[in-house]
Amino acid sequence: MDSNKVTGLSMIIAPVVAILGWLVIGMAVLGGASAGDPAKWIAELGDNNEVVKYAFPLITVLFLIGIFGLNTVKNSMEGGSGYLLAGFGFFLVALGSAAQLGEVAFTVATAEASHSGDMALASSMFAGAQAAGAIATFTTWVGIFFFGIGILLQKNFTPILGGLMIVIGIFGTLVSLIDYESPLMMIGYLGAVVSLVWIGISTLTQKESSASKAA
Repeated sequence: MDSNKVTGLSMIIAPVVAILGWLVIGMAVLGGASAGDPAKWIAELGDNNEVVKYAFPLITVLFLIGIFGLNTVKNSMEGGSGYLLAGFGFFLVALGSAAQLGEVAFTVATAEASHSGDMALASSMFAGAQAAGAIATFTTWVGIFFFGIGILLQKNFTPILGGLMIVIGIFGTLVSLIDYESPLMMIGYLGAVVSLVWIGISTLTQKESSASKAA
């Protein structure tokens, strides 16, 4: 299996499984609770502590697998007109992903504290999770924005894809700054998954020798 197939499949399968897992857990396990209602969110996390402990890190890893594919795409653009901006975009996405791990750690800690009945600690961990999450998502959206510009300049994928990433980046950045806990964030996440899958499908159709040409 060549690198294009590995990259393409990782960007198709992992993000889709991750977003579906997130939606199922959010609706079926956590009863539709969200961080927008802190009391309900903390209570649901505590009631489903074991699921949160294993599922949240796994879902995060799946998203990271999809994002890692962007690195391969960025490397294939080396020497092109969009390489530097795509590289800067990926750098920001990688930083945001690292911060996202902090949010997950705080969320698991929130679940543990809530499950044990220490609501003061749970509230503190929740605040930490939200702070880390806001910084992480802001950085990630800005990175997606620049990656989209890189694609437009390089023309290694359809300009519609680059435009989509730019719009998603702007939308996600604004929402994360205005209200990180807003359910509108899901629109951004879905758009990001669509972008990753789109790149993955395009990468699968490319030959190993033409990774930097238009998809």
